[in-house]
Amino acid sequence: MSSTNLTELLNGGAGGGQRAQGITIGAFFSALTLAIALFAGQLLIFLAINGQLKRIYRPKTFLVPARERAPAPPKGPWQWIFTLFKTTNAEFIQKCGLDAYFFLRYLRALLKIFIPIMFIILPVLLPLNAVGGRGPDFAQGPFRSSTYTNVTGLDVLAWGNVSPFHNHRYWAHLVLALVVIVWSCYVFFDELKGYIRLRQAYLTSPQHRLLASATTVLVTAIPSKWCTVEALEGLYDVFPGGIRNIWINRRFDELHEKVKYRDKVAMRLEKAETELIRKAKKAATKRSARDAKQKGDRKSKTQLSEILAAANQRGLDMAQTDGVSSGDPLQVMHTFDETRPRTSDQTPSASGTMSQSLDHTLSGQGEEDQRPLSQPSPITPTCNPPAVVNGKAEKVEDGVTVYQKAYNEQFDPNEGEPKWRQYLEEKDRETMRLPIFEWMFAIPLIGKKVDTIYYCRKELARMNLEIEQDQIQPEKYPPMNSAFVQFNHQVAAHMACQAVSHHTPKQMAPRVVEISPDDVIWDNMSNRWWESYFRTAIVLLVIGALTVGWAIPVTFTGLLSHVSTLENISWLSWIRHVPQSVLSIIQGVLPPALLSLLLLVLPLTLRILAKTQGNVTGMAVELSVQKFYFAFLFVQLFLVVSISSGITSIIPELASKPQSVPSLLATNLPKASNYFFSYMLLQALTTSGGALLQVWQLIQWFLLSPLLDGTARQKWKRQMKLPDMHWGTFFPVYTNLACIGLIYSVISPLILIFNIITFGLFWIVYRYNTLYVTKFKFDTGGLLFPTAINQLFTGLYVMELCLIGLFFLVRDVAIENGQAKSVGTPCKPQAIIMIVALLLTVIYQWLLNTAVSPLLRYLPITLEDEAVMRDEEFAKAQERRWALEDGGQQESQQSGEYEMQDMYGARRQGDPDTPVSASWANRARRVTHISFPRQQQHQNRKHSDLEAQTKNFATEDRIAEALFAGISDEIEDLTPENRDVLIKRAFRHAALRAARPAVWIPRDDLGISDDEIERTKAFSKYIWISNAGTGLNGKGKVQYQKSPPDFSEVDLIQL
Repeated sequence: MSSTNLTELLNGGAGGGQRAQGITIGAFFSALTLAIALFAGQLLIFLAINGQLKRIYRPKTFLVPARERAPAPPKGPWQWIFTLFKTTNAEFIQKCGLDAYFFLRYLRALLKIFIPIMFIILPVLLPLNAVGGRGPDFAQGPFRSSTYTNVTGLDVLAWGNVSPFHNHRYWAHLVLALVVIVWSCYVFFDELKGYIRLRQAYLTSPQHRLLASATTVLVTAIPSKWCTVEALEGLYDVFPGGIRNIWINRRFDELHEKVKYRDKVAMRLEKAETELIRKAKKAATKRSARDAKQKGDRKSKTQLSEILAAANQRGLDMAQTDGVSSGDPLQVMHTFDETRPRTSDQTPSASGTMSQSLDHTLSGQGEEDQRPLSQPSPITPTCNPPAVVNGKAEKVEDGVTVYQKAYNEQFDPNEGEPKWRQYLEEKDRETMRLPIFEWMFAIPLIGKKVDTIYYCRKELARMNLEIEQDQIQPEKYPPMNSAFVQFNHQVAAHMACQAVSHHTPKQMAPRVVEISPDDVIWDNMSNRWWESYFRTAIVLLVIGALTVGWAIPVTFTGLLSHVSTLENISWLSWIRHVPQSVLSIIQGVLPPALLSLLLLVLPLTLRILAKTQGNVTGMAVELSVQKFYFAFLFVQLFLVVSISSGITSIIPELASKPQSVPSLLATNLPKASNYFFSYMLLQALTTSGGALLQVWQLIQWFLLSPLLDGTARQKWKRQMKLPDMHWGTFFPVYTNLACIGLIYSVISPLILIFNIITFGLFWIVYRYNTLYVTKFKFDTGGLLFPTAINQLFTGLYVMELCLIGLFFLVRDVAIENGQAKSVGTPCKPQAIIMIVALLLTVIYQWLLNTAVSPLLRYLPITLEDEAVMRDEEFAKAQERRWALEDGGQQESQQSGEYEMQDMYGARRQGDPDTPVSASWANRARRVTHISFPRQQQHQNRKHSDLEAQTKNFATEDRIAEALFAGISDEIEDLTPENRDVLIKRAFRHAALRAARPAVWIPRDDLGISDDEIERTKAFSKYIWISNAGTGLNGKGKVQYQKSPPDFSEVDLIQL
């Protein structure tokens, strides 16, 4: 491809927005007719079905733990809207978190900006622009020249319609532009102030202070000299309260890969076993029908229905039982008695097995650099005890671990006739191809062909044994240069983050607090400081290239829509021989499909780059993606569309003449304003309608689920997995729209109306979705909000630069020899004032960030006194709560929510600057000695068909009761003893905490499932296989009655 062709591809979308210049009102609304009709249709469908399909439209009213559950809205097509406005902010934060709250507050802040300036600007600028303006007949007589043009359509209400005889009117534009700048800056300050106040109240609430993440700091880039428990303890014990736990991170890559491979093998074995049982059930049903037909025993439709109902009931009854299990290692902690470390004198369970690997993981024994400081070290670097698994010591020969045999090599799978053979033949069993090399993936028709069940049994048993042996000997893995340090007091963690830890630059930095243990990206825990800089530079270069080169694939999709016109090119002459039907598909279906795929791949690509950059948590990845994605959207969806020169021409021009930015913007941006009118309304109508209707969820539930979900686990996951939100690619979309609104607020003020419609509609839709549909697993504490506020300054800067250029471009008119000529620069004073405003805006943003930056992430010391007093009140409330529960009375919600009540008002204890009589450290010590009664332990729950809601959505209360009754899903529901048990294992590597997976297969009335479990048990004791809580209905489909055996309710608790 020549350089000319490449340049054309890169500039393919340049100036596309200018094609809408001069569009008439009729043409504008005609273009929106389809979007309006689509939105109306989606809204009507939603109103008609949202009450029936509660699993799709209201899952958070029953399919989440009680604390996150939202009350169902009243019945009626429009009653849900009133509920959105009645839900208090405190209740919303409790159920959805700060990220969701601050996203909606962000939309509200945008409305707070645009609504007042709309009522100020529109009454002033619309008449000034329209009355006595150029209009459609201006370029006539002496004005007939290329200098002057006619103004038509919606442009008569914009900047360009002001007549050169009325240049004094531009003073109004200047004054109103200053109003927009001042008002926006005030809102930015006010919102950041509110953000700081609310975030501080949330972080210092008693519930949050109980979390391990509130008091734990991640320290990275630690020199080897300091990367020991003793060194870190001696370094950080200077902070108030001292240190509670230290975890030195180790490189468990090999073990982690084993865990992932084991999970893959377990799921494949589960699927193969399930399919074997289903095939046998269907074969038995066909055999019975065939035998009945041969005997002439014809059944009526009523009788057949009764037989099917009886079979369904038998399957349901079987699924209600505890079934048969083998190989349960007691690694799944359904209760805290199971979570707590066991000693050798404790009595094993009925199964007779005791998970020593779990005991090790929880108790901290066996690893010198991952232990609570309150316990003595069980080993020394020079004297490590041999690892023990099931009473047998692991062998190490020549530095290579030798694992014992995990299964019975003499086992004959055909010994005694397997029950499946009564209904199936050997060829009916599932088979698989093995990869030629270990590092390769399997290739169809190539490689050794094996029986899936037999092969996966061997692999699963082998991997279970190896992983459990490796988990109890973590010291053999090399350490990373990072560690988690947990303090006894929250204020100490925040002080440690802000203090300089090491005398060498970039060592033991950065330090991060408020990290969720499950959100850690372990692969990035060993990055050196220079490696982070190097990775960041590479990622920025890739994103820059992606931003510039994005036009190539987009232009290619555009060419596909006109592929028939390319047949005249010599090397594409074969196109004329392609059938017309194929061309129609290529031109009509392929372009939008490829474009949708590109838009889907882009956020995934940005997340991969953000991980490559070295971010240590998923939330840090989202923060990076937010910055990358906004830059991409602003360049590609605004600048490239608005400026006709093309990106390959703009970059060299700006590099050589940076002072030409105002004139470049002033020449191009006003011409594209009408395009963004349509763009905003299309975004508001189509996106909000689709988000409300949950189109993708409907496709997943009613189309993909019947096709893809064959096992009980797959059905359970589909039931339990709610839509999530990727904030990193969510905020930038609306920030980009807001920036466009700010840029055109004075140039083309009509856009303010569309801004308000867009953000108002999105606020309603996403408040509903966040409250009733979307589940949030991790939370940044609202850190994306200040980033989004800062990105709004981009809109102000571009508006100011554009207005500077526009003011300098304004000319007076003089008639000479019957021809109008442009003379002078009448708006130079306005341009100079706007330059001053631009400089003041830059200074304001710098001062604002300098003032608030330390408070955006960290807590000040002045809040600790009040926080400890609230801890005392909360502890007393919890004592009363436990007393009420022990007495059989109903729990009071007041004890769980009192600390949120003053989140928005004045502090109960008065001015936080007023000192209190006792120090917070002394009061904190008293709080830690309060003990709570043990909560009611989780019991096995069996109920009516949990999957029935796929057909009947009236069973949500029974589903909630069956799945979540009795679960202590909040950290404050636990006793201090139980909290300590969980916290001690909180920041261990996920590979160390990985439990043996259960192969969950359905129970059947033919006995095949029970027989498979017995044969698996005879084959190996290292395979956990169970048919508890699941069965087959009359048609041979899987149904389940409770969560999988290896589901741990402990994992629901956020640490």
